[in-house]
Amino acid sequence: MNKSLSFSFIGGDLRQIYAANALSRDGYNVKCLGMDSEHAPDLEKTVAVYKDVDSLINDADIVVLPLPCSTDSETVNAPLVDSPIYIHSVMKKLSPRQLLLVGKPSKSVTAMADLYNAHLIDYAEREELSVLNAVPTAEGAIAVAMQETPYTIHSSKIAVVGYGRIGKILAHDLAALGADVTTFARKYEDFAWSKVNSLRCAHTGDLAEHTGEFDIIFNTVPSRVFDFKAISNMRDDCMIIDLASKPGGVDLETAGKLGKKVIWLLSLPGKVAPKTAGEIIKNTIINILNELGV
Repeated sequence: MNKSLSFSFIGGDLRQIYAANALSRDGYNVKCLGMDSEHAPDLEKTVAVYKDVDSLINDADIVVLPLPCSTDSETVNAPLVDSPIYIHSVMKKLSPRQLLLVGKPSKSVTAMADLYNAHLIDYAEREELSVLNAVPTAEGAIAVAMQETPYTIHSSKIAVVGYGRIGKILAHDLAALGADVTTFARKYEDFAWSKVNSLRCAHTGDLAEHTGEFDIIFNTVPSRVFDFKAISNMRDDCMIIDLASKPGGVDLETAGKLGKKVIWLLSLPGKVAPKTAGEIIKNTIINILNELGV
């Protein structure tokens, strides 16, 4: 790939810092804005730090917004700085030749890109990123379970609700630690994979009938699968760790009223393994550019 390409990173957490560092080490011209927190690790000395959007974007070939790119559809997700960076101020500076890579844009952000004729690509939709991010997500979830329970994972009865990318890796890791794992899924192919991996499997529609059997429940389904019945049937000492993106899979109000413990974990890769997550983002970006022939 062309090493003369210029990357401009705007906002983000530690993942974006490590992604920018990785690209810089590979010999690319990398600039950034919104990463100058005193709590962040130092950027590579070859990564230029800018204070305004205009000069940052002027000669960039690829502009990279974080994952997620925004939490309000108006400002760039930039937790490492106090001053807001408005998405429209980025969009209006882009030219047709520039590529805008973003993570999980909302409909409003996508519409804004259309308005400004920005060439937007959602890198969070890439399968390789989703699969590889499932590894730190699973590891982080298990670490939280170990910290929050008075017993070992080994021999615990554990449910993994949803058998997608995260569910598969999580169930595998839990079983390797000696847990008694049951997966819950809806697709016949998922039942087959569970069987191949020597795991018990039940239908998600029957979840409420089984929640009382488990010490720990991990949820990966981003829809309300834990309703009143499912939650009320849980043992008092059972804990749900919800890994699903918003709106999550648990009726938190009901869980609170019934005194059930729920921990909702979002963006785990950026919290438990930001360097690995940053490398995954960097490699995904390179894959996209290679496919585009840039």
